[in-house]
Amino acid sequence: MRKKTPELRETLVARPLALTLLWADEKIIEIKLSRAKDGAAEDVRTETGKALAKALGRYVAGEDPRWPDLPLDMDQLSPFQRNVLFELAKCGRGELLTYGELAVRAGNPKAARAVGRAMAANPFPLVLPCHRVIGTSGKLTGFGGGLDLKRWLLELEGAL
Repeated sequence: MRKKTPELRETLVARPLALTLLWADEKIIEIKLSRAKDGAAEDVRTETGKALAKALGRYVAGEDPRWPDLPLDMDQLSPFQRNVLFELAKCGRGELLTYGELAVRAGNPKAARAVGRAMAANPFPLVLPCHRVIGTSGKLTGFGGGLDLKRWLLELEGAL
């Protein structure tokens, strides 16, 4: 699976969060989640981007975001990663899962470490909520945006 080159980039801002959407072949190939930087401005060009920006605003306000249907490019992922992310998508706001529990849900109970790798490689954070996956001990573990952001997201959702 070769990584595609982005053809379009959109930036959505709902302070304190920002999402950057990378598009290729009319599909989102990656979503980058970060804290909005001072002076960060939106650059939304697509109807999907506009709908996602509204949902992000609801999310930051502590409401149900009602994420829109997104044309996520799942073809770039292995069948295992797709399956894990499909199961992860069922994890609701305020719900926490361990890597092992997600492995069981994905039909591979001994694959907790592989699930961890799939979470680390999740190209669609927040909308596919890898921040809701925690260690067996209940400890917050790895997150691309940093553990402070993971804690903030989980507190916003009422999970912590």
